[in-house]
Amino acid sequence: MPELPEVETIRRYLNASLPHWQVQAVVHLDERMVKHSPVGPEEIRDRLTGATFTRVERMGKFLLLSMSTNGALLLHLGMSGRLVLEDSVVPRQRHTHLVLDLGSRELRLVDPRRFGRIAWATRPYSQSLHLGVDPLSRRFSGQVLYQLLAGRTTAIKTALLNQQLVAGIGNIYADEALYAARIHPARVAGHLTREEVDRLARAIRKVLRVSLAHRGTSFSDYVDALGHPGANQYYLNVYGREQLACRRCKNLIQREVLGGRSSHFCPRCQPQLPPAVTTMVEQGARHAEI
Repeated sequence: MPELPEVETIRRYLNASLPHWQVQAVVHLDERMVKHSPVGPEEIRDRLTGATFTRVERMGKFLLLSMSTNGALLLHLGMSGRLVLEDSVVPRQRHTHLVLDLGSRELRLVDPRRFGRIAWATRPYSQSLHLGVDPLSRRFSGQVLYQLLAGRTTAIKTALLNQQLVAGIGNIYADEALYAARIHPARVAGHLTREEVDRLARAIRKVLRVSLAHRGTSFSDYVDALGHPGANQYYLNVYGREQLACRRCKNLIQREVLGGRSSHFCPRCQPQLPPAVTTMVEQGARHAEI
């Protein structure tokens, strides 16, 4: 699934390319993709036709294509969606569910699994999306994250995937951030110390920025708005590396299912018990041996 770095990579290109382009026609709009929209497919067509793009924004994993008609086309790429800007002469791919004619070019949404979403949005967008803090925003900090996690009894991995707490993090970057912070994904979120949460907040920012520098992570579906894959998959430390050697300690990376989602971690670098408890257990074991 495209996560924050992938969606932000697309946003940056489109925001530099789309403003002032006019939608000549809505060539195709798959009504099955219109979900949780205050207006239906026909009205979306009407509001887009003849409108001009003004800017492209991102909220979490959502793209908001603001139009001159005082609203925005809201898009979510789901599990396998691609949003590409193509020359009109380029043949359309299978599973293309939205085509906007911009004259010599077309904006196309391709989604083989149809888990994405098309909707119309009006400001303030945040009220309808119910998203948490963006981890790349100025609002995000260790203190804010600590307050969000306080009292939560779910696993920290599960908490990081909750879009109402922190918006934009998915399976890949939750695993990578927890590894960087040396925190086991099954640790209880509300039991983390302030120092651990500060470390985690820094790790979240770092792994997201590194992925952005590599234009996102591509395994099978994700490409940017030009149709190019990202390169961050070559720099991952744990995600997708089950039974491969940890880059830090050479122990084997493990994979477990938490809350219905796969989690990748190093059992040595990310002990399931907090460091102080782990030390006490090890000391107790040594005393028992004596």
